[in-house]
Amino acid sequence: MSINQPGAGSHWRRTTGQEVYSPLLLAFTHEKSEDWKASHITKATAMDPNYSLPLNVALITLEELEDNSVLLRLAHLYEADEDADYSKLVNIELKKMFAGKTITEVKEMSLSANQEKSEMKRLTWKVKGDSGGEPAPVRGGPVDSSALIVELSPMEIRTFLLKF
Repeated sequence: MSINQPGAGSHWRRTTGQEVYSPLLLAFTHEKSEDWKASHITKATAMDPNYSLPLNVALITLEELEDNSVLLRLAHLYEADEDADYSKLVNIELKKMFAGKTITEVKEMSLSANQEKSEMKRLTWKVKGDSGGEPAPVRGGPVDSSALIVELSPMEIRTFLLKF
């Protein structure tokens, strides 16, 4: 049970949900790291330990792929108008997230990462009685290729392929 100030419930629910359903995984070993790496096939991608994602963003996927590119999937945790502070567009600075590495290419991919977003052909549904008067949802803008800033709108999940 949690008792919060009026309007603070969504922040508590989102934060607690992340802790319960996506807990941090800590791993320890008694071996020296060199010995362990020599006896295991290791692939690792790490973000800068001094960089913290904004509190309304979750890191869904950070995976090194066969071709040494990195799959990055980020999610905005809040709905529009759900929280006064956290239901806003947010920027993630890839240069700071991967400080010490030079990102040479960023491609935005489909959610499943099987095609580039620029090549996607979305289906358009004709719904009987739909006047099409609903506003388009707010989406984060294109990645700034020089500053390498990703913009996420509320409840948006974006997937990227990074090359270093």
